[in-house]
Amino acid sequence: MTENSLKTSKYMLYDVEQSRDSCGVGFITNKHSKQTHDLLAKSHEALCTIPHRGGMSAEGIGDGAGVNIDLSLKFFRKITGMQALQPGEFGVANFFFPDDHTHFDKAAKDLVNTYLAEFDLSVIKWRDIPVDNSVLRDAAIKAQLPIKQVIFKRPASLSTASQEEFEQHIQNALLAIEADGFSREELLGFYPLSMSSRTQVYKGRLNSFEVIPYFTDLYDQDHEIHTLFFHTRFSTNTAPATMMAQPFRYMAHNGELNTDKKNRLSENAIARQNNKHVVFPCGQSDSGRLDQTLTRRINEDELDIVTAILAMMPPAWENDPTLSPEVRAMLEYFSLYEEKNDGPAALIFSDGLRVGARLDRLGLRPLRSVETHEYLCVMSEAGQIDFPAEQVIMRGRIEAGGMLYFDHTSGESYDSHQVMEKLAKQKDYQALLDQKRLHISGLPEVAIDEISSEHAFSIEQRHTAYSLNQESFKFLLDPMLANGLEKVTAMGYGITPNALSSAEGGMSRYFSQRFAQVTNPPLDSLRESDGMTLRVSLGAKPTFADVDSKQLVIDSPVLQCTQLEKIRRQKEVKVVSLDMVFTPDFENAQANADALEMAFLAVCDQIEQAAKENAGIIILSDANISKDKAAIPALLMVAAANQHMVKQGVRFNSSLIVETGQAASPHDVATILGFGASAICPLSVHNRVTTLYP
Repeated sequence: MTENSLKTSKYMLYDVEQSRDSCGVGFITNKHSKQTHDLLAKSHEALCTIPHRGGMSAEGIGDGAGVNIDLSLKFFRKITGMQALQPGEFGVANFFFPDDHTHFDKAAKDLVNTYLAEFDLSVIKWRDIPVDNSVLRDAAIKAQLPIKQVIFKRPASLSTASQEEFEQHIQNALLAIEADGFSREELLGFYPLSMSSRTQVYKGRLNSFEVIPYFTDLYDQDHEIHTLFFHTRFSTNTAPATMMAQPFRYMAHNGELNTDKKNRLSENAIARQNNKHVVFPCGQSDSGRLDQTLTRRINEDELDIVTAILAMMPPAWENDPTLSPEVRAMLEYFSLYEEKNDGPAALIFSDGLRVGARLDRLGLRPLRSVETHEYLCVMSEAGQIDFPAEQVIMRGRIEAGGMLYFDHTSGESYDSHQVMEKLAKQKDYQALLDQKRLHISGLPEVAIDEISSEHAFSIEQRHTAYSLNQESFKFLLDPMLANGLEKVTAMGYGITPNALSSAEGGMSRYFSQRFAQVTNPPLDSLRESDGMTLRVSLGAKPTFADVDSKQLVIDSPVLQCTQLEKIRRQKEVKVVSLDMVFTPDFENAQANADALEMAFLAVCDQIEQAAKENAGIIILSDANISKDKAAIPALLMVAAANQHMVKQGVRFNSSLIVETGQAASPHDVATILGFGASAICPLSVHNRVTTLYP
């Protein structure tokens, strides 16, 4: 199950789940893996140069800023009094405690201690992170949350284990703490900032230039580190909140994730498919969810952080002729099973061993790099640290879909092409791809005259049965058929929403007011062919399928009737076709509604059964309408089917194709795809073409 702890039931205009940021990010790392206090001083210089990238209220309260750093051995030896302390033999966890500190701090501490004991992580010391309020304005002091820190030992049972195994053990303890803490009403506001044997996070409702001076640990001369990455937040169209301050445990993110809602549903579906549940903390931002997904990929899927970042946010590889066949095979294989996290996004990431920067495929956020003999840095702006010119080896920028990272295990840095070539050599991805992929172009051709045109209704009667009218054709479909272009207007067009009109225009109209805030005209795969694709893979995801299963790749989710017939006739991927029709009651509205509900629930059960019987493709069709059979609203059917499959833990067993006459506009198609279909065959478009262009 999915839990979003303590989400308010009161509907308000402001929704924390719609948070979007435009921020400043960056990292600095010592290329020799030497821990020094000088790195913190240089980080403060970088943070002081970008106050304009963070938001600030009229009272001087920052929208949020913080740092993620490696654990300082010298510092923790000092505060624990244990001079024999060694790297990898201890861990550190930092927490925001509940909003009601007076009554529930003890409950939160007891919860943490309970799970530390359960996982045999014996406590060395609890402490309050010391702060210097004199560097903040009075209003900002009230906005800060205290951070509680616990230092704990490696379990005796893991005395001979690797640090990776210790990290995994810590992660299991953290998941248990979160699952309990996020579900208890009295612990509202409880949040683990970090818990690791390698890194820790300091953050708050701060301005960038306040971070280092505010946390007195960070200007302690004994606090020596080799890597730091930072974030300063600018809340775009949202309210500042301490919970949304960054960095997170593995990353910091500048941008917004346009696919966040879909990604959350996918995370829930993956958890259910594995008989688990995912816990999203109340008020979690899109960036916070991305860090949570990255955490799962590293700790559950056992990917290293670089591979996970590349797979989750791949470059636009389809039309890039500079990539080698091995890299193309790797990225195409990733595309068969990966749920994309679509930007715009500039990411800074680190697991304590590797630190790097990644830019989304369209490159809509800035990242500038500088390298000296001692340091490698990537930041939102050039010149954030004033290195003497004689020390600088190289300056540059991260390009669209690019990456630059430093690996402290090898002492080497890698750019985008080096990263991908290195990863592509780790497995024979071409062989894996050949085993799992089938392209529609390789299927036997189907001629248009092989498609049966026989039907109980004429084409005009079918249009009426699908609730289409002259408006559907005159203003939407016919101009596109004539010109090959969709009409572009300012922020949509003047259609009265269904809820405010007595004229029913189909379910998709209920969603006609949802649009991108800033992108106009819309980006599309034609104007932006170097950065976008319509390519879709149909069938069970390789990670949830039988060894011999394949996915069928199509170049566009909008299928012609001949293409759908090719899919039906092939035998490599099992296909099941189901009717989405019901018997209407024209005399009794309630009876008609009941019949509709029973019908789509019955189809949901059929879909579940087909998915469990390894049907890789399920076609939902309303082609068989008749005098006593009406079409179930396609959008309703797709949404119900998608949610039912997620709930039953079979969402990644099958892909849904909708064969419907109800779609006559790009918006109709977009909503059906957006609510769960992988592809659509718009019958009424086919019928209109045969009528106008015989």
